[in-house]
Amino acid sequence: MFKSIVIAFDGSAHATRALEIGALLASRDQVPLGVIYVIDTQHMAMPGGLRQFAESEHLLEPVSMMSINFESAPADVMHTMAENAAKSERAMHQFADYMIEQARRVAGEAGVEAVETVIVDGNPAKEIIAFAKARGADLIVIGSRGFGALKSLALGSISNKVAQLADCTCLTVK
Repeated sequence: MFKSIVIAFDGSAHATRALEIGALLASRDQVPLGVIYVIDTQHMAMPGGLRQFAESEHLLEPVSMMSINFESAPADVMHTMAENAAKSERAMHQFADYMIEQARRVAGEAGVEAVETVIVDGNPAKEIIAFAKARGADLIVIGSRGFGALKSLALGSISNKVAQLADCTCLTVK
């Protein structure tokens, strides 16, 4: 029925269910499967207003805010901050690598023979749609709510944006 399937995967419960269903469909139709993991670099830092809302609703613990004048900050402080930022980025990519390996395992267990995986940095909805277009996918399978659940309260869900903007059929999984 389908010729090429793409799954958006972030390791969340809904995305894991989407992976299982998408892999079964790909196996059933004996079609190639593409799995994409997007590191959302645009929204890593939570907007202040959203943070205040999350704190007032007890979704996040309040954090004390400090103000740094970067122009006068000592070089060792700036060096430490740069090192920590690099470590954080490496950790996100290591987690993404782990998630993609899990996706490959699930797809293999479902009997999918051709699996292409990719990890990209960027806007999740745009990257998922671009990956699906590049592969000529006629189905995108995506979880209804991923790890960005708090952000989606204010900005709208990624699955909703993908469903609205994609040229192909989208299956949103709960």
